[in-house]
Amino acid sequence: MNYDVICIGAALIDMVARVERHPLEDDEVFVSDLSLLSGGAAANTAVACAKLGLKTAFIGKLGLNDTFGNKILEDFKKENVSLDFIKYSTEYGTGSAYVALDKKGDRRIYAYSGAANYLSVEDIAEQEILTSKIIYLSSLKNLAPFIAAARIGQSHDLPVILNPGMLIIEQGFDAIRELLEKIDILILSLREFCTLMKLEHEELKDSEIKKTAISSLLSSSMRYVIITMGDKGANVINDANNERVPAAKVPKVVDTTGAGDSFSAGFIYRFSKDMSYEFEKIKKCVEAGNFVAGKCIQEVGARNGLPSKKEVPF
Repeated sequence: MNYDVICIGAALIDMVARVERHPLEDDEVFVSDLSLLSGGAAANTAVACAKLGLKTAFIGKLGLNDTFGNKILEDFKKENVSLDFIKYSTEYGTGSAYVALDKKGDRRIYAYSGAANYLSVEDIAEQEILTSKIIYLSSLKNLAPFIAAARIGQSHDLPVILNPGMLIIEQGFDAIRELLEKIDILILSLREFCTLMKLEHEELKDSEIKKTAISSLLSSSMRYVIITMGDKGANVINDANNERVPAAKVPKVVDTTGAGDSFSAGFIYRFSKDMSYEFEKIKKCVEAGNFVAGKCIQEVGARNGLPSKKEVPF
């Protein structure tokens, strides 16, 4: 196998606007700073994995030879993310996301997927997928290529990890059931979990979370549900256990953009060391995820605060 992980999903350009506050209805706010950064959930995780020393490839679709796509490719090269499996569209341009970030680190995102959402089943080649130890899927509205990749992974006993994001979650449980039945580990935020399960999360107890996860999500294929909860840590759930892993201590939150993507990278980094599904070892993976996410949110942007392998004590 050539790669530790293949990350499949969107690579976009993030336009990040710094604002004092988010606008109200029919309102206008002043932008104090505007940055152009490479982003996209799966692309962010790919870069974070590469920074952690993992041999990483990315599968996604960009516009052919356009300005945004060329910047994404250059940034991948700088971080040693393989470009070998990237696909290109002559019809659609590279996607972009417009991010408003206030002084508290809260954000609002408007995403235009562009070419990314036109990744097809035909773009998922079995010989490419089988070059990796781990398959990671994240945040693409078009489910067909994810299902194709997960099916390949399932048939060859390769771990498949899904961090769906709201683009997938908002499609509803029935619409994404086929994908969920083909993955091993589901990583999602508490908001995403509650949206998917149609729950009110303000007073939700850990015991209720476990009961819902086991009855609705954990299947013969899915081994773990990991629910991230920001500064409250993350819940690790399998058929027999439910335990909260504390968040990393962070002196100041600057920007939460990419927190979930970097969490996934930390998790993958630790998981790739022995590929064990033992509960205590999965908890260690979550600790690593919390650590990397804690580093990420101390800098503006999804990639500026990412740690190197030497900085991760796991």
